[in-house]
Amino acid sequence: MKHVNLTMTTTQIRRANMTKRTLSAIWGAGLACLLLSAGSVSAGTMSTGSQTHTLTVDIDNIQVQTGALMVELYANAEDYAAGYNPSASMIKPVTKTEHRLVFSDLADGQYAVKVFHDENGNHSLDTNMLGVPSEGYGFSNNAGSFGPASFKDASFSLQADAQITIHIR
Repeated sequence: MKHVNLTMTTTQIRRANMTKRTLSAIWGAGLACLLLSAGSVSAGTMSTGSQTHTLTVDIDNIQVQTGALMVELYANAEDYAAGYNPSASMIKPVTKTEHRLVFSDLADGQYAVKVFHDENGNHSLDTNMLGVPSEGYGFSNNAGSFGPASFKDASFSLQADAQITIHIR
């Protein structure tokens, strides 16, 4: 039979107690943070009264039933112009001449939508030699009759649940 030494040195006892205290402090701090954040979330919700909204985007006039709709929602002019950092985006396979997409949990604000129909699946809007799009595209407010729509022309105010329609060109 093996003999097991159950005695600990003073140094080992101190380390074990320090580890217990450290873990207790970490656990306590984590629990405190959790409780504080839960309190601030409910207090923030109650004090501001803000709520989120749903935006329903109907896209129609789709000419070809292949590929996918590439849809991006922007909340500011800079990101919109750069085509970078959308607030939300969706890719919807095209199976019919019109589709409905729903963006939820949106805060109050100004938004603009860009959409293009990626018919061949290369994830970019194809253009001809003159730079004119050869795949379908559209913008909120159906803006951009002569070239890409500006954020100002395509933007709309979202203060409640809303529905918009974009006609693909």
